[in-house]
Amino acid sequence: MRLLIFAGFFLLFSGSTFGQKNITGRVTDGKSALSNVQIANLALGSKTTSDAEGEYQIMAEPRQELRYTYMGMDTVTIMVEDVTRILNVTMNPKVEELDEVTVSKTILKGQKEMKLQYDSNPNIIKSAFGFMDKEATAFSMRILDEEELNQELNLSLAIQGQFAGVKSYCSPKGELIVSMRGLQSINFPRKAVFDVDGMVLSKVDCFQFVGNIKRMAFIPSLIATSLYGTLGLGGVVVINTKTGTITPRENNKPYDHAKLRNNFVKKGDVTGNVTNQTLPNYSEQLRKSSSVAEAKTIYNNNRAIYGSHPHFLLDSYAYFFEQEGEEDFANKIMEEFIEAMDKNPVMLKALAYTLEKEERFDKAHDIYKKIYCLRPDYAQSFIDMANSYRNVGEPKSATTLYARHAYLQDEGMLPVDSMELGMIMKREVKNLFKLENSTLKIKNRKKYEEDDFSTRLVFEWNDSEAEFDLQFVNPANQYFNWKHTLVEMPERIRSEKKFGYSMADFILDEELPGIWKVNATYHGNKQLTPSYLKVTIYRNYGSKLQSKEIKVFRMGTKGANQHLFDFNLTTKVANN
Repeated sequence: MRLLIFAGFFLLFSGSTFGQKNITGRVTDGKSALSNVQIANLALGSKTTSDAEGEYQIMAEPRQELRYTYMGMDTVTIMVEDVTRILNVTMNPKVEELDEVTVSKTILKGQKEMKLQYDSNPNIIKSAFGFMDKEATAFSMRILDEEELNQELNLSLAIQGQFAGVKSYCSPKGELIVSMRGLQSINFPRKAVFDVDGMVLSKVDCFQFVGNIKRMAFIPSLIATSLYGTLGLGGVVVINTKTGTITPRENNKPYDHAKLRNNFVKKGDVTGNVTNQTLPNYSEQLRKSSSVAEAKTIYNNNRAIYGSHPHFLLDSYAYFFEQEGEEDFANKIMEEFIEAMDKNPVMLKALAYTLEKEERFDKAHDIYKKIYCLRPDYAQSFIDMANSYRNVGEPKSATTLYARHAYLQDEGMLPVDSMELGMIMKREVKNLFKLENSTLKIKNRKKYEEDDFSTRLVFEWNDSEAEFDLQFVNPANQYFNWKHTLVEMPERIRSEKKFGYSMADFILDEELPGIWKVNATYHGNKQLTPSYLKVTIYRNYGSKLQSKEIKVFRMGTKGANQHLFDFNLTTKVANN
């Protein structure tokens, strides 16, 4: 109990030592600088704007949030951390174009997929500009299905009262007139035009499509003008007829929606192996050296230039230990790295990953202790320390750490629950109890879901600002993408920073045995530095035959989908 209470006091003291930091950076749209971007510290209320070069500076403390706003761009909110000094922010337009000119907020579906889903998804309608899903459009659009339309008499009656601000009537000549309130003029009446099965018509007869309408929607004039030009000044009525929207079917049955996605990896989609990406000059020189003596000379020459750069020291350490087997020389470089990065948990974690990959678990354990002292309120510190204790053969200490974390949560010293953290931590504890039950003297252990063990992949990254996509390709060459970016999962990333974790796990069953591939696309970390990705592959997860393999990748090349590794998913072994 004394240990737990001490941990609480240490936690509170460490939290009070954080002070304000000057955050600097540059705001762009991905290519050009954005000036006059409003940057606000939501906790303090302080504000600033970016200059003509997109550059800014603002004061903030760890766990405070900075909000970036700019007209026409999606608002970006970033939580500051203890190591945050530079935040180079990329802002995205609020309205983006999908493939084949479908306008949407987010790229959710492609045209082929929407075409195949048309019959079963009432939110999709066909237009002259392709299929549109109302769940993805950048404007509010109501789509009426045939069951909602009164098609017994004429189209005017079918439209009346269905769309806000829209009125309709039949002219004496039988022409359908549709208009929006507020857009009428005695001299220049603005009538809506019609987009029927992808064909734009200026006139439609009131009785022309009665009984043959499958779906109908109305696009307001402001949006319609951006799509249809001046033809859309009065808005556009989109009509899909039953005879004009025949979609693909197989054996007279709709396609199986489990097979609808065109998610096959094609030649050229993966540009190469991440280990072969462009490396700094010093790394290239070391690789090309013909002897250990020459490599040491190259290192000493570059040390005079890059000696203060942590990535130079870490890369050099890994080269001499892993490639040359020069343990003593490598250890000296490591000591220099630790001394320089003693207060930097992000770079220390990159070293710990490297040491674990090399199975130098005792050395890694010392590093994780340093990180824990620097970040005692981070959930990741508890998980890393607990796993490190297991690596060095001290499962009881791992159990104590998880108990300490639970105690601090109960006492209100640490926040409780998150989007995924609770499940990840519970899985770690269950696995610890299951595999170490004899050491921990745990009896009558209940059965867990993870007892149906297979393969578990755990991804961890040293920098919480790292953004990347993971692509899992099954033996049938079909893929699933997990996108860890502010655009795709802002709430998860906010949760990661709030609770202090940077990991995700994936459990695969034996349904698709064979060779799986894992690829990654790195999008940066808001600085001009690489990030380090650690992958732990657990095989026979949850059984007494459980084994693990650790891989570490230096992510530096942006925007390219690159191959990380393969793994063989085997069928289930006998349960113990």
